[in-house]
Amino acid sequence: MFFIGGLTAGSNLAGARYLATHHPELARTYGIDRPFALVLRIVEPAAYGTDFTELVADVTDVAFQPARAAEPAGAQGHQRTPAS
Repeated sequence: MFFIGGLTAGSNLAGARYLATHHPELARTYGIDRPFALVLRIVEPAAYGTDFTELVADVTDVAFQPARAAEPAGAQGHQRTPAS
């Protein structure tokens, strides 16, 4: 299953096309059961539409890190000083 989160319908289409075109390569790199996260960019959309998309970054390591525990309310590193 793929989740595509583009800002526009065109960017979603470009992402889907990229995944379909590069599926064999992605399967070799990540396997069939390992999650991954990629940042893609549409190259010259005015000229090529959604047909030319490139890989900008593999953010898998960052995207799948465990979430840090939330700080208690009011404990954001600010100390209150008494009013004079």
